[in-house]
Amino acid sequence: MLFSDQWGLFGNFDSFYYVSEIANYLFLIAVLSVFIYFRLVERKYFLFWCLFFFTPFLFNFILFSPEYLSDQFKYIREINNIKSNGLLDFDLTTYGGLKRARIQLSSYLMALFPVFSYLTVTSLAFTNKLISLIMFVFLSRRIPSDKIILFFLIPSFILYSSVGLREVLVIFSSVLAIIYLIERKPLRSFLAILIVTATKIQNGPGYLVIWLLFFVVRADKSNFRLFLSVAAGLTAVIILFDIYEPIINLYRQAYAIEDGLSFEEAMTLEISSGINLMLITLKEIPIFLLKPLPWQISNGFALFVFLESVFLFYLFYLFAIKDGFFLRRQNLIIFIGFIICLGIHAITVFNFGTLSRYRFTAFLPFLIAFYYLRITDNKLKNDNYFRLMFENRNGLPPTWSIVQLRMNLNDSDECTIGFKQMS
Repeated sequence: MLFSDQWGLFGNFDSFYYVSEIANYLFLIAVLSVFIYFRLVERKYFLFWCLFFFTPFLFNFILFSPEYLSDQFKYIREINNIKSNGLLDFDLTTYGGLKRARIQLSSYLMALFPVFSYLTVTSLAFTNKLISLIMFVFLSRRIPSDKIILFFLIPSFILYSSVGLREVLVIFSSVLAIIYLIERKPLRSFLAILIVTATKIQNGPGYLVIWLLFFVVRADKSNFRLFLSVAAGLTAVIILFDIYEPIINLYRQAYAIEDGLSFEEAMTLEISSGINLMLITLKEIPIFLLKPLPWQISNGFALFVFLESVFLFYLFYLFAIKDGFFLRRQNLIIFIGFIICLGIHAITVFNFGTLSRYRFTAFLPFLIAFYYLRITDNKLKNDNYFRLMFENRNGLPPTWSIVQLRMNLNDSDECTIGFKQMS
């Protein structure tokens, strides 16, 4: 057998591994073929997906031992337990129980995306590939497919979609939440936020704040509402600190101990007030975005992660910050949620490996969201420009008006213009 009863890895493969994982790969190819048949995916991307689905064979057992990302064994074990015994009761009374419940729920959600076999951690990687394909179909209705593929080619996304972790599930639910928020769909976005919170509780508050500002306060309707909402939120952070302080410090100190700090050192990290929380968060976010810093780089992998972080931050600048795009009311509300998501991770994560995982799952959905906002804004500007150009065109009879103007900026330069005789 490939795994022992304790889920330890033996040094050799057997035929069950190859049968299981090749069957999973072929199952995904079959799903892809169905998607292409129903025109959910364009035929020209068939080869890309065949190669993208193949990467789980290259990471676990080849580039590194599965023990390097040992959480994989927890998820595959929980999935098999769920399939054998159903979803067990959650223990929410202790920190360990909360962690186990989060793993159980994440495993249950991943099991909703079926593959042929769940024999090894590589099997779960194929589940992540299936989730990636479904996310691609969802986004392709809003963003050109060739641009989405570029996001999928980010090295960290290739890595996390090729191993048996929950990161892709968190990214998918976060993308659903932020896109539905942008499209002003309160129920769908709220359900997606619940999934985000269940799978990665640290990410939930940022999306919930955006939801409240959009649908309850309606802060996107006026600068005064937005200013008042931000002021009220900052005041609440200070006044209500005693209520949420145990949770913040529990995660901050527990993660510090998990990542190697002694109990005494972890206790010195306690946050004592709401003002202290805000100051520490503002200080830690820039460092969190770029770690490992140049003087912390000790190997090739750390250098690669640093360069990827710089590149992704540059993309975020182009999509969100350039020309003050993030200062528009709607965009600023989303930016506030982004800062909250990053801030929570920045003050609770200390280990480099954990940091790189959590940072990417928090960062990528907002990167996609701001790209979606940017291309939507550019398309609207072009539509308005051509509408004005034709309305003011010399020789256009005054009794005629343009009622339809469409430009497909993604696929061609052709315009389709419709005119209607006004009565």
